[in-house]
Amino acid sequence: MTITKKPTKTADTAAEDAFISGAPDAPHRVRKGRKIQITLTIAEPLLARVDELAAQLGQSRASVINLGIAQILESGFRIEGRQGGLHARK
Repeated sequence: MTITKKPTKTADTAAEDAFISGAPDAPHRVRKGRKIQITLTIAEPLLARVDELAAQLGQSRASVINLGIAQILESGFRIEGRQGGLHARK
């Protein structure tokens, strides 16, 4: 196997890289303080329930979603009557 040099970036490849990195779920990470922004797709009825709970608690949608994820990781989860044993690493 021959060792070859890494190709230099052309205007076309630079434009492709810029397009890919501009996607909302691009491999780069957008930091907001100590948190990382992600893209999430959620069913509309479930989102309505999350928003309703957030309003009842006086919290943001993001904080309710974060709380739910944290509780699942600490306590496990249930799917169709079965419990899963996911627990956060400490």
